[in-house]
Amino acid sequence: MTPGDYLLLFDRDCGICSALGRWVHAADLCHRIQLRSIQSSRELLHSLPEEQVFGAFHMVSPGGELTTGGDAVPSLLEALPMGAGLGRILRRSRGLMVGVHAAYGFLTRFRAALVCAVAPAGTSKAFPR
Repeated sequence: MTPGDYLLLFDRDCGICSALGRWVHAADLCHRIQLRSIQSSRELLHSLPEEQVFGAFHMVSPGGELTTGGDAVPSLLEALPMGAGLGRILRRSRGLMVGVHAAYGFLTRFRAALVCAVAPAGTSKAFPR
């Protein structure tokens, strides 16, 4: 990581996480966010309990602060040009963060049902619903 960069860690085997990575790559006009899979960056998550490693996406700030899941949403937003103010607002509002955590919880709870059943490139096997 270079100074000023954020790092987004996501599960490359999760369709929603991969879609998030593609969206962030497209929205990151200033190229401040490096994308890495959790699978290739486990050493950065050594402080997390094993059950949390693949249960959420993770952000590492330029200062080295690790945030996870709903707590990482403000960091992700502030790294994007159009979200800097929103990230600060979310971080300062307990009520808004309750909503962020609820939405994030919904997505993680139903992520298997929310992923399209399409076959990965080069295979003929569809994802189970």
